[in-house]
Amino acid sequence: MIDYKNPHQVMLFFEQKQPKNKTENSECLTQQLNYYQKLKSNGKVTVSGDLYNENKIFVILTVSCDSELEDIINNDPALKQNISELVRAMPFVTV
Repeated sequence: MIDYKNPHQVMLFFEQKQPKNKTENSECLTQQLNYYQKLKSNGKVTVSGDLYNENKIFVILTVSCDSELEDIINNDPALKQNISELVRAMPFVTV
């Protein structure tokens, strides 16, 4: 059984919502990319990328506990601006 109060990894899937303002969406999605690049430089993001031919991205994070994950999600610029949505979070532990 996995104890999510301990360090573990989580794969997040995000989907871009229908654009209301393409320029605003583009700026916000760039902020989201920069946010996860900063987390990558801090050792929190293992890998991230786009799903081929879809308006979806994925991010694999290493977090110390679920509260850290909640903080990361709550500070995602595209989620805060309602430009994208978190469609799935899959926690896992590597063996």
